[in-house]
Amino acid sequence: MECTRIYSIHDRAVTFEFAEIISEAINIHVIALKAYTDRHPFKGFIESVPSYSSLTIYFNHTVTKDEVIQTISTYNNQLSTDTRNPTPDCKIIPVCYEMGEDLPSIADELDLTKEKIIDLHCSHTYRVYMIGFTPGFPYMGTLTSALHLPRKKTPALKIEPGSVAIAGNQTGIYPTASPGGWHIIGRTPIAIFDKKRNPSCFLEAGDHVRFEPIAKNEFDVLK
Repeated sequence: MECTRIYSIHDRAVTFEFAEIISEAINIHVIALKAYTDRHPFKGFIESVPSYSSLTIYFNHTVTKDEVIQTISTYNNQLSTDTRNPTPDCKIIPVCYEMGEDLPSIADELDLTKEKIIDLHCSHTYRVYMIGFTPGFPYMGTLTSALHLPRKKTPALKIEPGSVAIAGNQTGIYPTASPGGWHIIGRTPIAIFDKKRNPSCFLEAGDHVRFEPIAKNEFDVLK
């Protein structure tokens, strides 16, 4: 797959961009390039960080930007034209939708019942496209069009850890208490991010996820 743009985000990081859209095929290629780079670290390599459609390479002073560009371009050319990996195991995430504080307003805006929203959210397998915003926050897609909503006009000042949310054509989980503008439809008892755990993030780019509804008493037990 051809890289459409290469640019520096600072003097020790270069981003290789393949598109400006959300595409599973492009994300699969990005994750494959990350895996290949991680398996073949070059002199000065620090880490590779994927996003929806780009890969950022961090490096130290022992290598130049031009050398990094040449190396990663070579890696990209060496990837198979079919970079699809076997379908990863699907992680099941329990969600208490009774704790979805925005469900009533979402139901009104979308002209759907709360039960239908829950059913639609749970009926799809999602791909984790990237981790970002805060440590461990998974950007997952894509939502069925019936659930598409713009972000809130006024973000909430504090969203509880484990809050499952939707915005645009994406769904995500707030790993820690933070401000946020997504619509909260439930909460999971799973610790999505724990700095004392290895790995710290429960999910990583490329994972597949399904949501499973649980009752409040089950949430309290699992928590």
